[in-house]
Amino acid sequence: MVSRQTGFPPLVRTLIYERSAGRCERCNEWASDCQIHHRRPRGAGGTRREDTNTTSNGVLLCSQCHREVESYRAKAFEDGWLVRQSHDPKATPLLRREQWVYLDDDGGFSDAPEPVDGRAS
Repeated sequence: MVSRQTGFPPLVRTLIYERSAGRCERCNEWASDCQIHHRRPRGAGGTRREDTNTTSNGVLLCSQCHREVESYRAKAFEDGWLVRQSHDPKATPLLRREQWVYLDDDGGFSDAPEPVDGRAS
């Protein structure tokens, strides 16, 4: 039986913190009250999907931005802060600090073209 994963492993957390340089990846403010947000939600009770707790699926957000992402979900999907279950976070562009990027699982990111319809997914 495969156990359910409920959070990011220590190495992934480190890569996310290094990529963010200690700043919220949405508003770019110092993230003193930071939280790692799952772009593709894991669901209640965790998940068995191995790619849920990868670096491309996690972003460092200040508590204010995290609340906004969770409260304004349609906009969060448009900007790539939330990713549909059927999509791959690595292939879903993210509007990070006012720039469209793709996140990778090595803790980096690369430029992404602005989505044609203005929406990530």
